[in-house]
Amino acid sequence: MKEVCYTVRGAWPFPLDMLRHDGSRAASPEDQSKIDRYAADHAPDRSVFEPVEISLVGPHKPNTARWESFTWSVPADADYAMMKEHRARGLERKRLRDAALSKLSREEREALEWYAGKAL
Repeated sequence: MKEVCYTVRGAWPFPLDMLRHDGSRAASPEDQSKIDRYAADHAPDRSVFEPVEISLVGPHKPNTARWESFTWSVPADADYAMMKEHRARGLERKRLRDAALSKLSREEREALEWYAGKAL
């Protein structure tokens, strides 16, 4: 079975549960050392509050949205970044549309709704 290599980026605490969730493990002994340090119950020193990159290996793509819920990122996940940008653009368009519609009179909104119904 082919393994997927990816890098996660974040600061203390490291979400150990994500290794189980994604079925991943550290890519090297150095990465395992970083995991051990950043997964400690208590911050060993101030340096763990600085972002670190840890390479992981697993059987499939990581769950980037879930990593982000722990304030960690998967910088190389271009598909997720594109989807997130598309979603944000859609929300911004909806906000702009709602702002524009709020400026119209009731009659103007009814005319737009009527026209939209005819165009279908």
